[in-house]
Amino acid sequence: TSCLTNLLSNNEGYKIGVVINDIASVNIDAKLVANRMDPNGIPSASSPAALLKEGETIELQNGCACCSLADELLDSMDQLLDGGKRKFDAVVVELSGVGDPTAVKQNWMDAASMGHPSTLLADVNRVVTVIDAATFGTDWMTWDTAGDRGGWVEEDDDCATQRKVPELLAEQVEAADTLLINKVDLAGASQVSIASGLARQLNKDAELFETSFGQIPIDTILGLATTQKKEKEKEKEKCIDPGCADPGCTKEHDDSHSHDHASADHEASSSSCSDPGCTDTSHDHTSA
Repeated sequence: TSCLTNLLSNNEGYKIGVVINDIASVNIDAKLVANRMDPNGIPSASSPAALLKEGETIELQNGCACCSLADELLDSMDQLLDGGKRKFDAVVVELSGVGDPTAVKQNWMDAASMGHPSTLLADVNRVVTVIDAATFGTDWMTWDTAGDRGGWVEEDDDCATQRKVPELLAEQVEAADTLLINKVDLAGASQVSIASGLARQLNKDAELFETSFGQIPIDTILGLATTQKKEKEKEKEKCIDPGCADPGCTKEHDDSHSHDHASADHEASSSSCSDPGCTDTSHDHTSA
């Protein structure tokens, strides 16, 4: 919740949408947003709710976004974006503590291959896994199942309740593009070292940061600056010749190359040309 609050209160002016999925019988994080309360139940002006406008958050009900709520996640994304009318710099999908990010990404790719409207409006840019520095090492060594942890899963979900806690941890760490070793202020130096070491062994490619209160620059965690820079560079590389119909052409436009015009195919020459859409000055344009 602290990390989510920091993202929403960013000073860079980024507009962030939120989809919340907490598997517990009561959607804890969603209630914090809706009721504007901190984790201790105390009203807070700095809670996510105080930073969100109406329609900028969607709550998934009692289920996991990676399995039973896969379709609802897609529909919720379309609702949040209002069919493309509501613009966000990024949308954060906060999975439950037992969610499998890889399954979510695969569901999204499958939906994209079938042309689901939501996948035309957004894409999965990166996975961020937040690790509790104080408990990760102990949880990694436990024999507990998810069902042994109160509120982690729905009691009637036999599959999820039988899964080992270390298995869930491994899935979430391995799927990450960014790893946050959080709550280092509450953990001892050895706990932080163990958590960071284990995470790095499980995922050697992800960016890894040690944080307190989920405080990390939004550009770092979501890569927004990098994404926007790439989009701007892509725009700059586009061909600016108004007569060029080649979608693959860049600003390094070669006047000698030929273009396929929508109305007809023709070669650039000094011969007579009757194509009304042609703007090549080397052609002899005659009118009837």
